[in-house]
Amino acid sequence: MPRPVTLHDVARRAGVGKSTVSNVLSRSGRVSEATRERVRAAMAELGYVPNRAARQLRGGRTGIIGVYVPGVPSTSEFYMRFVFGIMERAAARDRDVTILTASEHRSPRALDGVIVADPHQDDEFVAVLMQGGMPVVCFERPPDGMRPEVVLWADHRRALTGLLDRMAAAGARRPALVVPPETGDWAAQLAAGYRDWCARHGVATVVAQHPWVPSPAEVSRAVAQVLAQPGVDALVCASVDTAPLAVQVLHRLGRQVGRDVLLASATESSALRLGQPPITALDLSPLDAGRRCADLLDELIGGGPGGVYEHPVHLWWRDSTRGSEPVTGSSVPVPPPSGHRPPPG
Repeated sequence: MPRPVTLHDVARRAGVGKSTVSNVLSRSGRVSEATRERVRAAMAELGYVPNRAARQLRGGRTGIIGVYVPGVPSTSEFYMRFVFGIMERAAARDRDVTILTASEHRSPRALDGVIVADPHQDDEFVAVLMQGGMPVVCFERPPDGMRPEVVLWADHRRALTGLLDRMAAAGARRPALVVPPETGDWAAQLAAGYRDWCARHGVATVVAQHPWVPSPAEVSRAVAQVLAQPGVDALVCASVDTAPLAVQVLHRLGRQVGRDVLLASATESSALRLGQPPITALDLSPLDAGRRCADLLDELIGGGPGGVYEHPVHLWWRDSTRGSEPVTGSSVPVPPPSGHRPPPG
């Protein structure tokens, strides 16, 4: 049988030292992009297959990163796409991804790092992860007192304000909000943005809550509760895929979506795009968010700096909020993307 291709073979073909090839494999050291490309080309020509186990042993790493999301990921299109984005980037770096389950009574298994999505203040496992001594990236801001090295967050408060302003321009006068408990930054920002908007416009708030993983009956009850209030002519449903259930309630009440009641969602999904009518939504692009979190964690594992980064939110304006406005179907950035900045106080 032919002799396996070695690191020395690759170095000789590329005209570099073995240490340079090793740095290219581990993505470390100061190696120019031209040299990296030459080493990669030599690997491809020779059919070199890195010994992953040996490389990880030398680096003191497992080759595995963890992902922790609230609730039950299989019930949420948003979190499924978020995890797919992480897996895509991890696979490109020869890493495995494991989905973590909560247990505050044990330490997480040995991992190179972990990504925590929308950490909740009443989730004790989040504190376990933060204190585990491994690199941590949070998607959304963590509860007070927890300081991960990297945070990727979105300005949901400003995004919701932009959505409500545009719904008002389309004729809405008394919007209502259906939202899960404000135990995480996402829900807390939405609720705060809604209350601020109502206070500024002299409108009484109309809010109903449902559990984080609600049943259809629980969503329907919350929607019916806010629609029973006098003058409600617009509704924002926070959680993914709760707006389609609101459509059913509105139909039962004999109210027309997009005409006498404007309807929007604070989370985008395929059900909103494809339903009748298509439903206006704020979109965090969870696939891109997962990719960004994986990239930030990779930099952190490699010794890169921490920081706080902002992720963009887009508004998709559709038939469910047409009111007196023409429908454009366009994406409106709310707010535009930014690079590195501290979160507001």
